[in-house]
Amino acid sequence: MVNYALPNSDENAPDLYLPVMSLITYCLLCALTYGTSGQFNPEVIPDVTTKCFVTQILEVLLIRFGFYMMETSVPFLDLFSYTGYKYLGLTINMLCGLLLGHLGYGTSGFYVTFLWTASAATFFMLKTMANNIPTETAAAGPKREIMVLVFAVSQAVSMWFVSQTKFL
Repeated sequence: MVNYALPNSDENAPDLYLPVMSLITYCLLCALTYGTSGQFNPEVIPDVTTKCFVTQILEVLLIRFGFYMMETSVPFLDLFSYTGYKYLGLTINMLCGLLLGHLGYGTSGFYVTFLWTASAATFFMLKTMANNIPTETAAAGPKREIMVLVFAVSQAVSMWFVSQTKFL
């Protein structure tokens, strides 16, 4: 199991700065896409933010349940940090979709970058969970390798669910 120092002295320590800033940027970019299509109303921002929060909370609770079944633990806020990095990829997707939309490749550009960022988020979670889950887990619980793969694939699935918007 990996032990990190405080984020100001350990560059690999999980913190919530990038995930929170990426979440805010993603929600504002979603509002911008609704605005450029002429469908903006003030309720867009809370709707997108709520969808992101609920999805992430459910994802963290499912991961936490997986850790409970393996009889191991990871700090709760660290899970929010690890699962929050998907918003950086979603922000990149939205920016590419908006920029390529002016060239006529908005949706296809979005999905090409989505494949890249979803695979990057999946790989990040795969490596992070492989380092944070001890090799010795409960004998009666689920296998460690299967749970690491499930946690990693959950990033791509939640990215796809959160990124579904009508206007791009």
